[in-house]
Amino acid sequence: MTRRLPLAGGILLALAACSAPRPPQHPTLATGLSPASCVAALAGGTQPDAARCPAFLLRAVAEARAMCTEAGGKLEGAEQADVWQLDVDDDGRNEVAFEPNGNVTCVDAYSLFECGSLGCPKTLYAERNGVWEPIADLFAYGAEGIDVTAERVGGHRTLRACLLGPPCAELWYYEWLGKQYDLTRVEVRGFKVELAKVKQTLQPLTAASDVKATPSAAGATVGHYDAGTIVVIIGTAGGYTYVSPCNACESGFVPAAAVRAE
Repeated sequence: MTRRLPLAGGILLALAACSAPRPPQHPTLATGLSPASCVAALAGGTQPDAARCPAFLLRAVAEARAMCTEAGGKLEGAEQADVWQLDVDDDGRNEVAFEPNGNVTCVDAYSLFECGSLGCPKTLYAERNGVWEPIADLFAYGAEGIDVTAERVGGHRTLRACLLGPPCAELWYYEWLGKQYDLTRVEVRGFKVELAKVKQTLQPLTAASDVKATPSAAGATVGHYDAGTIVVIIGTAGGYTYVSPCNACESGFVPAAAVRAE
């Protein structure tokens, strides 16, 4: 005799499946786009192929071309664009994220679009009433370093970014603030770093300090900075301040007393 699951049990199983949390999504590379096509259209004064040079890319390349010309160079475009696509508000239309570096080059002014040791942020654009507008600047080591999380603020997904990795010890969270995204919190090795209680400025350390991986005297030591070392104040965690002395240096926690209060 065949046994059947009770109907209630089947309903519970279905509800459990439907309510399973959505895994984080990563941006994907937009294929078929060509900054070189945009450059050629601008140089020839012709209408670009919209499939290869859509409006958002044409506008960005035109701005880069003007900057390059002013710097005394000549703009060249990559054949394949480095453009990420992701849907941050679940409306079925992709937003796009990209930067000039890697998409265009200014010949004879090669450093024009380069950034520091952390690289350039990807500017996230959304189409509003037919116009592409910037809504975020995202730092991450690559597309796989951005998670479009299940968390929502104002109808928009919170974005979680891994700046350096993998593995990723430091996570940056960007939340929707009504018109744009902003960095609202940082987590370091599972510890929340409070951003609101400090002013993110450059400050000299008032005392030589071991730099800890976690906000604890028992935490692993990841570096040592002398008194007077200029650091960027990122945030606080308990009695510690999370600092970074330079883009390529090891960030970590130092006792709050070693940082000049403002």
